[in-house]
Amino acid sequence: MDPRRAGISAVRSAWAVINKNRWRSAATLTICGLGTAGVIIAASIGAAQMAEMQRRLDAVGGRLIVVSPNTVPPYPGRPRQLEHFISLEPDDIGTIGANVHGVARIVPVATRESTVRRGSTAVKARLIGTEAEYSRIRGFRLSSGRFLAESDGSSRVVVLGAAVARELRGVRSGEVIWVAGQPYETIGILEPIGVNFAGEDEDRQVFIPLETYRHRIANRLWLNHLYLEVNADANSSDAERAVARALRARHDRWSEQVDDVIARDMAEVTVQQATLSATAVWVISLTSGLLFVLGVAGIATLMVQTVRQRKGEIGLRRAVGATPFDVGVHLFLETMTLAAAGVCAGLVAGVVGALLASALSGGSITLDVASIVPVALGTCAVSGIACLVPAWVASRVEPAAALRM
Repeated sequence: MDPRRAGISAVRSAWAVINKNRWRSAATLTICGLGTAGVIIAASIGAAQMAEMQRRLDAVGGRLIVVSPNTVPPYPGRPRQLEHFISLEPDDIGTIGANVHGVARIVPVATRESTVRRGSTAVKARLIGTEAEYSRIRGFRLSSGRFLAESDGSSRVVVLGAAVARELRGVRSGEVIWVAGQPYETIGILEPIGVNFAGEDEDRQVFIPLETYRHRIANRLWLNHLYLEVNADANSSDAERAVARALRARHDRWSEQVDDVIARDMAEVTVQQATLSATAVWVISLTSGLLFVLGVAGIATLMVQTVRQRKGEIGLRRAVGATPFDVGVHLFLETMTLAAAGVCAGLVAGVVGALLASALSGGSITLDVASIVPVALGTCAVSGIACLVPAWVASRVEPAAALRM
């Protein structure tokens, strides 16, 4: 058998099958293509999600424990007055430092929503009162100016997030803006950070000294968070449990009472979110793979029906000297041509879909080029296995019986 002639004949026969069964062929090829495209797009989204998880971990700090007030549990017959306990105090810093080993730095944070103004422009932002170490443990970088310093004390100085500075019409370091109705000198502007694990846009934050926040904004000592940086040689999970025990003892919580504060190891949060993302991507990939298998099975079914309709033609070929192997190879190539058309269309659609998703997401989703070759090889392997069915049916046709039909 001449391979070149057999290939050309198979392509022509496949085209004839498509023309004869247009709607059925279009449906099966579309399903096959959607499956292939879905696997590529899912791989690209999965790679982007994992990269985003790593970026968020790097932004938060890989060895951080965040201590926050716990949610107040509901009590029957009593309306809830507060969403969270008010029990995280500055004295808790000393308790943690004395009872928890392996903690290098402890940075207090107090927050509230506020309005930042410059001239006639007003921006809603998250106002954060904190200390100079905050930028170090969070890994923040400045596009201009400086971050808060220990010497700022209770001064009216402010550091702006990138989005806040942009919406205030390009405010620069040294200019005066109004925070909560009071004038503050802008001493620094942060580089863009993005969204954190809690879904908060960290570019829409402004930072002032903690003492300034206490005396000029909130007039209270309660804290919203404590950021604990764990030493490289310490076990962050052990430190997390030690923090919870120390604060529970300090706040005199009874054995039947829930903790009024919770400690979260950000490394564990990252693993949990990465696992959820991987599971979602796996489900999408599995669904896309099932679509592809369904499409290939449709192609195989279509070709089996075609074999039955062409028994006379196959019998005639057998009668003039074609062997069962020749007939089987011809039908195999014919079926593979249809499957290859669906796979190629799916690869093109997957690449275009990934690029379109990248454009719509502002570049956060990128085409996972490394996934294209495995997907193409896997789809070809599945297609080849499915194409063996009509080839086997065609090779079993007896010439005498086929010519009597």
